[in-house]
Amino acid sequence: MTAVSVRNPLVPAATPATLHDQGAVYDPGGISGFQRLGFTILVLYLFLIYSRIFDVKFAFLHIPGISYRVILAMVVLSQAFLRALKSNIGKALLSFTVWFVASIPTSMWKGGSTALLLENWLPAFVIFLATAGLVGNYEQCRKAVNTVAYGLLVLTGIAIFWGTIQNGRLFLPRGKFANPNEMAQALLLGLSLWLLMYLNAKSGLGKVFAAGVMLVMLFTISKTGSRGALIAFGVLVLCIFLRSSSGGKLRLVVGGAVLLAVIVGTMPKRLLNRYRTLGEDQDEISASGDDALDANAISSAAARKELLRKSIKYTLQHPLFGVGPGMFVVAEDKDAIKAGRRHGSWQGTHNSYTQVSSECGIPALIFYVMAVVFALRKTHKIYGQTRGDPRLQDIANVALGLNYALIVFAVTILFDYIAYTSMLSVFGGLSAALGATYEAEIARRTAAPAPAPFGGSGVASSKATTGGSYPGNVRNPQHVNALV
Repeated sequence: MTAVSVRNPLVPAATPATLHDQGAVYDPGGISGFQRLGFTILVLYLFLIYSRIFDVKFAFLHIPGISYRVILAMVVLSQAFLRALKSNIGKALLSFTVWFVASIPTSMWKGGSTALLLENWLPAFVIFLATAGLVGNYEQCRKAVNTVAYGLLVLTGIAIFWGTIQNGRLFLPRGKFANPNEMAQALLLGLSLWLLMYLNAKSGLGKVFAAGVMLVMLFTISKTGSRGALIAFGVLVLCIFLRSSSGGKLRLVVGGAVLLAVIVGTMPKRLLNRYRTLGEDQDEISASGDDALDANAISSAAARKELLRKSIKYTLQHPLFGVGPGMFVVAEDKDAIKAGRRHGSWQGTHNSYTQVSSECGIPALIFYVMAVVFALRKTHKIYGQTRGDPRLQDIANVALGLNYALIVFAVTILFDYIAYTSMLSVFGGLSAALGATYEAEIARRTAAPAPAPFGGSGVASSKATTGGSYPGNVRNPQHVNALV
């Protein structure tokens, strides 16, 4: 009997020629020397910026800064920026960058906005160009994703061994993630990536290790007292629940209940009171405790609401270009002085969406949201096209992990002002890179006959030749159950 190669109809047909036209790298040997070197430095850079090793040791070496400059050179020399900008994500971020620049002339302080552009957003945009453009094939994309996951594992260790408890919350002594809210967001992103590491693990020991990492990350996140991270984790669990099989849903409910009981049972009362400010009356919370964290949590929640209200006010007053990039604090201070106070709070919006709209205008917000939505749609599409086919399961898992990470990002930035950091640049870049390389990888893998669906000798089922169903075209129960 002749072996029959069966193509999953959910996966688009691809050839080397069409893949070349789309910017995908079909032949790994076709990657240029500049691109190969740039990717190597990029992987090192991604590990360093997410592990934050140099925040606690050897900061004087300035290796991240040196790596960034080499990456910038490789992006230009290899013309990787052209490939990155072919994606919808790249076009949206380029449009955002253009509007960011256009909003500077009307800024309340042009010098401060220019400094923010040069020191924060342009480097972040370059990292997007590098992540989306220097990744030349699927294996490199997967390596970059795994590198970020391992970097966040190291960050978890740093938080455990170098972190300190202040007012009941876990803080790092210095660096990008010294703010517990930003640290919680980073670790929650890591939790999403370690879920894909769990799904892709080939041995029981690997799965046990990945599961242990996720548990440690979750306990570390709970110690930050980040209410935004708590909401994002709830949304993440809901998404996993909706995508799971019936048996998986049951295991998720039971396991989640046990885990919640353990976390709540071991959490200090002052931290529990902080989380309670999300949904309970503030007077009741004040009456239930007598430490400083209760008052801090309540005042923090009230201040955030006031800052959100002001950011919406500035958005409506300056809908086209905003008050200027980074100038929300200046505008808020000016209003406070007019109201008779000595000065303003000098705090950001605590919401990245209104940070963009109030500082750069509504068009900039539209471009920013489009980049997030395009990345979510791309990873969701890839997951839908590759799920269920055992030959493509790891691709589906990478797409799923990135999709969950982007969901976490989209929710957590509702509670923090980090719009101009490299978070979206990296995860949007990884999504664009996966979108540019997955079809070439599918073409390579599906060139060979599909594995026998019923444990046969490598010959496709006779149903394939008679129009019957083929297991690669439907949901793989083992893959769905593996989600939990």
